[in-house]
Amino acid sequence: MTRAIFLDVDGTILQDGRHIPPSAVEAIRAARARGHLVFLSTGRGTAELHAELMDIGFDGAVTNGGAFASLGERIVSATLFTPEEVARLRDYLASTGLHGYFQSYDGLFASEGLAELLAERFTAAGFPSKSFHDDAQVDDTLIAKLVFLTDDEDAAARALTELAEDFEVVGGTIPVAFAASGEVAPRGVHKGAAIQALLRELDLDPDDAVGIGDNWNDAEMFAVVGTSIAMGNAVDGVKALADQVTTAIDEDGLRTAFRRNGLI
Repeated sequence: MTRAIFLDVDGTILQDGRHIPPSAVEAIRAARARGHLVFLSTGRGTAELHAELMDIGFDGAVTNGGAFASLGERIVSATLFTPEEVARLRDYLASTGLHGYFQSYDGLFASEGLAELLAERFTAAGFPSKSFHDDAQVDDTLIAKLVFLTDDEDAAARALTELAEDFEVVGGTIPVAFAASGEVAPRGVHKGAAIQALLRELDLDPDDAVGIGDNWNDAEMFAVVGTSIAMGNAVDGVKALADQVTTAIDEDGLRTAFRRNGLI
C-alpha cells in the first residue's frame, strides 16, 4: 500500500537551521524505495530550500506554509495575497517598525535594511544566510506569505492578534536571530489545505497519509492526515495534538517514526 508522508523541515529534518541527521536522509530514501511518496511540508518557500535538503529526494512539496502544493515540478494548488493585501501588510510593517520579508513561490523580498541585518545576525549565530531579491522588483500579484521579525516580543504578539481577523497567522517557527517572529498568509492557507489538494490529485485516502512536525504551523497538517507524529523536540502543545510522539531530531526521530509505522 502506497502511503503519502508529509515532513516539516525546521526541527523535523533540519536541526538548528544547519544540520540534517544522516538517519533522516536514509529513512526518507528507504521509504521512497519501498514505493511510498514523501513530500516536504514547510513554511519555507522554494528559494529557502537549499541543495543539501533537496538532494535527499522528494516527490513534491507543500511550501510557503501551504500557499503552494506541488507534485514533482507541477504546481497543484496556489493561493496568493491580493495586491491590496500586500499593500496593507507593507504599511503595517512600516507603521509598527517590524522587519519583514515577503515570499513568492521562488523569491524573497526584504523590507529596507533587513537583508543586511539578517546577514549580520545569521553569520554571528552560525546560520546559513538567505538570498533576497530587490524589493523594488517584487510583483505584488505573486506574493504568498509575509514573515515578520522583531526584537520586541510584545510587538510580535500584537501583530499576531491584530492581523488574525483577516489573515492566517502563526508565531514564527524557524530559527531566527531575533527575539520573536510571525508568519502571515492569506485566509484559508495552511499546510492542511495544501495536503488535501495533493491527496485529491493523487487519489489517496487521508487515512493513508502521515504527517510529521514539531511546531504550531503543523497543527492543520496533523488534523487532515491519518497518522500525525510530533517530534520529541516539539513544543508540548503540539505533542498533545499528535497521535504519536517520536524521539527528538538529534535522536534519530524521523527514522524511529518511520520504523514504528512500517514505512521502512
